[in-house]
Amino acid sequence: MVDTTIYIGSLAIHEPVTAFTDYIITIIGLTCFWKIPSTSNPVVKYWRLFFLFLALSTLFGGSAHAYFGIHEGVAYKSVWLTMQLVNGLAIYFAQQATLLSALKNSKQYTTWKWSYTIQLVVYYIVLLIVQKYVVTIIDNALGLIPIMVVHFTAKKKEEYYKWIGYGILVSFITAIVHGTKFSLHDYFNYNDIAHIFIMISMIVMYMGVRRKAVAF
Repeated sequence: MVDTTIYIGSLAIHEPVTAFTDYIITIIGLTCFWKIPSTSNPVVKYWRLFFLFLALSTLFGGSAHAYFGIHEGVAYKSVWLTMQLVNGLAIYFAQQATLLSALKNSKQYTTWKWSYTIQLVVYYIVLLIVQKYVVTIIDNALGLIPIMVVHFTAKKKEEYYKWIGYGILVSFITAIVHGTKFSLHDYFNYNDIAHIFIMISMIVMYMGVRRKAVAF
């Protein structure tokens, strides 16, 4: 792996583009959180929390990429694990928003509700034991794929459902990019390309949630 470290004075930035694109995702997430009107609708509240916690997760992620040349040690693990733990909450909030909207009248409502709580607990336990990013990838897939399918197939559809579904669909391109490790340059590798698709995914989902909030 090519060393892409740059120096700003005495400060070393180890993966500058990856960190930079992470921070852009943070800005987008915080902007989505603030731009979606705050309402008493619990569905909107949970989607706002999804954007907020996704933003916080990438803030820690960007810092892990930028400030740690060696990915080991207590300091690095503290930042990295915080990123993954916060990401788990983001997925959980998206699930809660789905539970109270597209799954509100489902006969399996209670099953879905308990499955979300169990998934979060199991994810945290396995993550802390294994401490590998693959655990987060699996948790994201188990959380987001059902949300996408539910929004596309819900019998009683709201106009914004398709935006949620398509937004999540775009995010899965990141799995292909990561899996193939497709890169354009050492300074624009598969991590950076994946981040671009995450940005697009968030914007598409935001457009849907904002419609819901404004219509409420």
